[in-house]
Amino acid sequence: MIRVALLGVCGLGLAAFAIAQNETESESTDLETLLFGEDEGEDLTPTQNRTYRQHDTVTLRALDKITGRSTDFDMIVGEPKVYGSLRVDLDTCFQTPPEEPPESAAFLRITSATSKQVQTMAEPRDLTPEELEESESEDADIRFSGWMFASSPGLSALEHPVYDIWVIACSAVDPSVLNPAAANE
Repeated sequence: MIRVALLGVCGLGLAAFAIAQNETESESTDLETLLFGEDEGEDLTPTQNRTYRQHDTVTLRALDKITGRSTDFDMIVGEPKVYGSLRVDLDTCFQTPPEEPPESAAFLRITSATSKQVQTMAEPRDLTPEELEESESEDADIRFSGWMFASSPGLSALEHPVYDIWVIACSAVDPSVLNPAAANE
């Protein structure tokens, strides 16, 4: 009797494993379809020949999980910002043109800010040249380094107990903002 019960339990375990394996395979197919697209019965092709244009700025949304406050802010390539206890660096940002399905992808490096860099927890701020020089010599605790996609924020996300940061969209820098004197002339 015990052998029969043991065989029944083992059989249920193997059946559950087989079902879980099939679900995992279907989830990976859905993920591959999301990332690479699907052509009517053909093999998966990378993003169906989408064209990406490189831009200078990105709009990010940051969430403070403690207060529930979200903040949108713009970043320019090469100009890091401090948000809360995090330092965010933007390396590059790509966006699809308007005639294609919308997608923005940014390569971000998010590290822990030093205690000297943290001045306000509510608003993102630019680093001063002195802070940039000091931070170059220090080893930072890397929290995230990689591509973030606007259409799939959970695909490659920052894992932090207090803050969430994700990409909203890439855009080009408005020349009048960079050089206001030229716009007035």
